[in-house]
Amino acid sequence: MKQMNVLERDGAFDCSTRSTAIEDYALNLAILYHDARTQAWAREVYDRAIRLAGREWVRATWWKISDLTEPGVLAGAVSTAMRAEMIVVAVDASEGLPLPFQVWVDNWLPHRRSSTGCLFAFMGRSELASRRADRVGAYLREVARRARLEFLLEERHLPAPAAASSPLRHKTLLGAAASFGAQGLMTARYAR
Repeated sequence: MKQMNVLERDGAFDCSTRSTAIEDYALNLAILYHDARTQAWAREVYDRAIRLAGREWVRATWWKISDLTEPGVLAGAVSTAMRAEMIVVAVDASEGLPLPFQVWVDNWLPHRRSSTGCLFAFMGRSELASRRADRVGAYLREVARRARLEFLLEERHLPAPAAASSPLRHKTLLGAAASFGAQGLMTARYAR
């Protein structure tokens, strides 16, 4: 089955344009991302919204997930998510979702009034963390269901982490275990 890029699908933005147009209307986007790579993924949605609706009709707020540990940042991100027609989440699912992200969801979800819009999720996944990515995808799908948002998911392939897949690292650890024995390896690991 051929996967199609979510952004290339006809009508991918229909979920965000169901509201009736009024003179002062703006498309409100709440965008959360992990790092520079995932921010670039989210920018694809933002750029597409600008092309379709026009810059003057799009209002986006950008939130780095690690900044949600600050109370003021968390409050702002919660407030914008409660009012957003489109919530864009771009995450590296191999890392899972950090606690501040879950606190953010727990704070806006029960207070969301609008039933129109969508949750756009970009999820990076590597072969090594496939189960964790599946759990992240299921969690985001459930968040969208509870918020009465349409759910759109696009997975992005991530290369395996270099340290975990390095044959040299594996041989080095095996050599260390043979040289030091199990107790020596544990001591060497904690001594770093």
